[in-house]
Parts: sequence; structure tokens; C-alpha cells
Amino acid sequence: MKNILISSLLLVAHISFAQEKATVNTFSVTNGNECTEMVTYESIVTTTEKGKYRILKSNAIPAHLTGKFPNSGNPNTISPQNKTYKITLKPKKNKKLTSVYSDGMLGQGRPEYIFGVAINGVKMEPTAMEFFVNPNTREINMAWSKEALSTNVNLGDDCNNAHVQPTGEYHYHGTPWGIVKQAKENSMFLLGWAADGFPIYYKYGYASAESTQLVEMTSSYKLKTGNRPGDGITAPNGQYDGTYARDFEYIEGHGDLDEANGRFGKTPEFPNGTYYYIITDSFPSLPRFFVGTPHKSFKVGGGMRGGNREDFPRRNNRSNNKERQSVDQLFQQMDTNEDGKLSKEEVKGPLQRNFSRVDANDDGFITRKELENAPKPQGRQRGQRGRRQ
Repeated sequence: MKNILISSLLLVAHISFAQEKATVNTFSVTNGNECTEMVTYESIVTTTEKGKYRILKSNAIPAHLTGKFPNSGNPNTISPQNKTYKITLKPKKNKKLTSVYSDGMLGQGRPEYIFGVAINGVKMEPTAMEFFVNPNTREINMAWSKEALSTNVNLGDDCNNAHVQPTGEYHYHGTPWGIVKQAKENSMFLLGWAADGFPIYYKYGYASAESTQLVEMTSSYKLKTGNRPGDGITAPNGQYDGTYARDFEYIEGHGDLDEANGRFGKTPEFPNGTYYYIITDSFPSLPRFFVGTPHKSFKVGGGMRGGNREDFPRRNNRSNNKERQSVDQLFQQMDTNEDGKLSKEEVKGPLQRNFSRVDANDDGFITRKELENAPKPQGRQRGQRGRRQ
């Protein structure tokens, strides 16, 4: 058993994170929220190798500078989490790829898996709960997932391509510059582990099995030409410009990497060779497919305790914690744009029918506080649905 306790890993107090911008159409590998803030909480990561697995536990606090949160694009505050990830020590490639999207295709469906976890215990999640919305009915079309790193999508990301979920969890959508900046220049640097157990590196790989020369690995994805097939009402139209993940396509042999943005080769940690993923400066940045089987602890909204959500109280807790759990779960399921509040277009079921009752200040949104303070459904009289005082 190997136990490594890393406290305040990669702490840098006086480093400027001003990045040189590199943009591919509207796909950006850096964001403008300058990183000048140091999180007040201590960063804690433990890694234990036990049996067939590497167990990584973390409070998901980065030990590098971050942008300012809350901000105009992200109303949430960074707070410690209770995360546990289980990573197989002997990953295997499958015959078919597994997508991070629920529909199994690039950019289609809800986020199904986070891609991996960085060495500092912060998760790498390329997808965002942002989709095309019908301008008339406000219905969400999940077949068109917006690209988190598009300059047309404002998630309030900082210069580390990261922002904060309503639960307070800080996470990366692209290159984690706060970690990359600690690596030796032009080196092959282990950034973390994918959900299927294979390692993740940034940008560089050896030119060949015999070579010690490092070269920049290039993605085999490119922006499509022409216009989207939609009508602009039920599905997006207009020129492919990188706003949606589906604006890109994989072309075998176009670059050095496969459809999962990886390749087989030797690495400093695996001199005999292994499959490994690469985070690139062009789309997709963080990979969107697994060559192996992702562990359930990386599943969005499920899996191991703390795997990819806040450690909610148990259901059999009859105190106020039960109500708090219900509120958190509703926001986890319905807050599709992760802005920390619910619009009438996002909510479903009884909450949609009683929206006006819960929206106490009548501003068109339901906040967590309003939902917590909402009257019990059984306390409402029949025939009063939709009425306001």
C-alpha cells in the first residue's frame, strides 16, 4: 500500500498567470478572468494504492491562484468538497469508445461522465450543462451541447479554464494552466488520471518509441465547413463556428491523436509504453471519449460516495437536512446552465406548476433560499394553483 499525503500541492503564491491567448475560431484555450485569488482553504489530496485500484480522495481545493468567484458569469463561491475517485491500476482498451455524453455521440446529450481528475484532486469535466434553446418555447434541445470553451459561451471561467458549480466545486473545463505552469517547459508532464485509469498528459509526447525528442501532439478534430442543418428554432442554424461541440468533427489521420485524443507510447512514468490521453490547445482540449471503461465514481450525479457531487445527507435523516438534500438534488437535476438559480423553462413537474408561489420576489427565477422557504405542497388548498396574492 502506498499512501501519499499532499497538502498545499503545487502552491505558488507570487506567479502571474497572464496567458498568451491562442484561439481556434471561437474555441479558446485561455479565459479572461485573471487569476489573482488564493483560495483560503488548504488543498488536501490523498492517494492510496489498494488492490486493483488507486484511490484518490480530495477536498477539490486547488493550490494555485484562481479567478475571482463569484463573478458576472458565475455566481458561486469555491468551497471544500468530499470527493473519492477509484482508478484502476490496470486499465484495458475496449473495442468501442465510451462517450462523456449520455447519447454516446460527440456533443449530444447530458454530461454522463467527468473525464478525469487532476493530480491536485480537482476534476476535469469538459462538458457543460448548456444547450441550444428554442427561442419561442424555451425548450432545451440536448442534441446540441454548447462547447464550454467557446468564446460565445460565458461560464465565468477563470484563466485556468475553470469555474465553480452551485455546490461550490471548482473544476476544469480545459487546460488546467495553474498546474501546467509548474511543469518544466516543453516536458511530458503527468496532469492526472482519466476515469478509465489511463494517464493524462499535456500537449507533448515522444516522437517515436526509440526517440527521446518531445514534440507537440496535434488533435485530429477540425471545425466543420458550411452551415448547421437546423432551422434556428428547434435546432441551431448558421455557420459552424465552435459554439457547439458538434461544430467539430474527427478526421482520422488529420493529426497525431485518435478520436479519444490519445495515443500509445512511452512516457516518463511508463517507459515500456501505455495508452495515454493528451490535453491539446485546440479542440477538444479535454478528451470526450474513453478507450477503456470509466469507473462509476466518475459518473455525473452518481457512483461512489462523493464521486461527482456533494456528499448529501442520508435520506433517513428526518431533520432539516432532508429538506436541504431535496433542494440540492433539484438544483443538481434542473439547473442546466449552472447559474445557481432556476428559470421556469428549467424546472419540471410540481415545481413548474407552482413556480409563481415559490418565486417569492416575482423576478422570474427560483433561488435556493426561495425553494428552502417554500410552503409544503400538502399545505396548499385545492383550486388555488397559479393564483398569486
